[in-house]
Amino acid sequence: MSTPSKGKARPVSLIVLAGGTSRRMKQDKVRLLVGTEPLIQKILKQVEGYFDEVLLSVSKGQTFDFVSCPQVEDECEGQGPLAGILSGLRAAAHDVCVVAACDIPDIDMAFIARMLEVSEDCEIVVPSSAEGTFEPLLAVYKKSVIPKIEKLLASSNRQVLALFDLCKTRVLKMGDSSWLKNLNTPEDYTEYLQSLRRKK
Repeated sequence: MSTPSKGKARPVSLIVLAGGTSRRMKQDKVRLLVGTEPLIQKILKQVEGYFDEVLLSVSKGQTFDFVSCPQVEDECEGQGPLAGILSGLRAAAHDVCVVAACDIPDIDMAFIARMLEVSEDCEIVVPSSAEGTFEPLLAVYKKSVIPKIEKLLASSNRQVLALFDLCKTRVLKMGDSSWLKNLNTPEDYTEYLQSLRRKK
């Protein structure tokens, strides 16, 4: 199978984070329509064939019957994305995992390949914008970070950024990050749909 690691032997899992309450969006992000299909289907089509395994991380009691990939429930309810990353890493078949939030509608697979290429001797590879802003929910994580996430959650620290200081973390500058969008609010969603119409 062709993976974003451009021919490297290491198998790679993809964990798509789809849990949470979508408070700011005020509706389920997974089911947001982009054209005629839900947002999650758009994302899964983009990554099809690139990974050796794709998992969907969901909140406890949540399920999406229109999604064909395996769904993994958060073990720690209400603990945010860090809990989703933990459950996904525990369930993943492979040591190297790419984590992607379900509200990132467009994924640059060439950039994913770059992250994987520089991940050999570290535990986390996190993108950084030109302004120095991290994107922890489109990053590479290895299974060795599991006990460190457990330690953070046990201390009631739910911040993904707090994990970076506990691990061997590499920051990868993105350069042109115009493709990277987060659909957090209704305004973000409307603007994204308008941008697609402008491209037609």
